[in-house]
Amino acid sequence: MRIIDVDSHFNEPADWFAKANPTLAAKLPKMTVAEQLIDIIVGDLFSSVPPALRPNPLKLIPPFIVDAYEKSLAGGEPPQIAVDAGAFSPEAWQPEPRIAWMDKRGIEKQILLPSNGYHPYRHAMRNDPSLALATLDTYNQWALEQMHGYTDRLIPAVVVDLMDVEWSIAQVVCGRQKGSRAVFVKADPHGGKALNHPDFEPFWATCEELGVAILFHVGGGRAAMHPGWANNGGDLSAFYTLASLSRRLVPQLAVGAMIFGGVLERYPGLAIIVQELGIDWVPDFLETIDREADNSRPRMLNFAPYALPLKPSEYVQRQVRVSVVHQQDVLRPTIERVPEGIIVFSSDFPHVEGHQEAVALYDAQLDGLGQSAREAFFGRSAAE
Repeated sequence: MRIIDVDSHFNEPADWFAKANPTLAAKLPKMTVAEQLIDIIVGDLFSSVPPALRPNPLKLIPPFIVDAYEKSLAGGEPPQIAVDAGAFSPEAWQPEPRIAWMDKRGIEKQILLPSNGYHPYRHAMRNDPSLALATLDTYNQWALEQMHGYTDRLIPAVVVDLMDVEWSIAQVVCGRQKGSRAVFVKADPHGGKALNHPDFEPFWATCEELGVAILFHVGGGRAAMHPGWANNGGDLSAFYTLASLSRRLVPQLAVGAMIFGGVLERYPGLAIIVQELGIDWVPDFLETIDREADNSRPRMLNFAPYALPLKPSEYVQRQVRVSVVHQQDVLRPTIERVPEGIIVFSSDFPHVEGHQEAVALYDAQLDGLGQSAREAFFGRSAAE
């Protein structure tokens, strides 16, 4: 049985950016502990909230995590939970140890996304957006160099920002030439334009032509929240819970734009993988989008008839896959409520919300399901 891990990560060394591009690194102010923790833990939840209304992010995080992270950055021992996850092992960012780790678990291929590699981009967007694309280019070249000669099994994801479509296309083309087959796209409007805006058509066409999958990953799309939800008199736990609940809207809006905007109809070979944004929303989403497309039903505030040739859920079946993550998802009963092959395997290694033994954990959760469903979940669907 093939096992393909559609969501794993580099855990880049702390000094990767300074070594990869010292001139650019010198132009960005050093990130504080608070800024790094915002990016790692609550960054995507804060991006839609004005700074004056944001709760102190460090108060949303247990003090022992903050203390451990500060000590680690100061040269002390890293947090034990991260050590146990494998974040500081050679497997976290070196190809040969990673392949040995995969062989032990029967994993054939992995897509690798950034961890610390995304920080310079977000830091640039806060401090000097003119440097943002250069930080992504630096990361992309670093990741491709790290996996050079190993991309038959280790697929580094190119990271883009569609505020510059031509630049993004060039990054995808260069990455594909060097073995990448996936591109991390923010599950958000880019430059104030929806994902189905005509300006982005050349990008989707290029990805389809080159066989490059689109990745919508947590942290690459902001929580769809009115900023007033943060202005609640200081109840941090309530804000954090609401922000967490709103995260499930991110993939629904992004995938919905790709379906109802006709992108998936125009590019039937374009593949989308939704990563680390949960799976429990999928059954209701499939039912809801088909109701929106049912011309025989009354549809509030939707006066245009649905005219695409396939049902919306059929575009999902054909072109969208949604991956699990250990600390967020259990497979049953969700996987039994959706068509076979939509929900697929990931380990999220070496992040703490994933698990080094994700193969065994999910294999046990699939007990009693048919062989076809198991094969589709673990690798066949992603391979297709």
